[in-house]
Amino acid sequence: MPIKPDDYNTARNILVQAGSDSASKSHPKHNVDSVPDSHGRDLLAEARDEFRGIDAGGEDLHSEMSQDHYDAIHSAADVMGIDQW
Repeated sequence: MPIKPDDYNTARNILVQAGSDSASKSHPKHNVDSVPDSHGRDLLAEARDEFRGIDAGGEDLHSEMSQDHYDAIHSAADVMGIDQW
């Protein structure tokens, strides 16, 4: 299911604010009617893997991430309407 560009950009910004370098390197979407959901899933997966690397060895991890990173990933996913990535 396609993603609205504004939703993709909001999700991207959530991940950037949480410290994702991979999200900051992705380009905001504009001048398009929709974004393929694969782009949203890739955005989430790259940030998730990045956060897991950053948080490795930490305490109180959720899905191998700090609570802040976990919350950011799930907030971004919710904004885009993606429940599996």
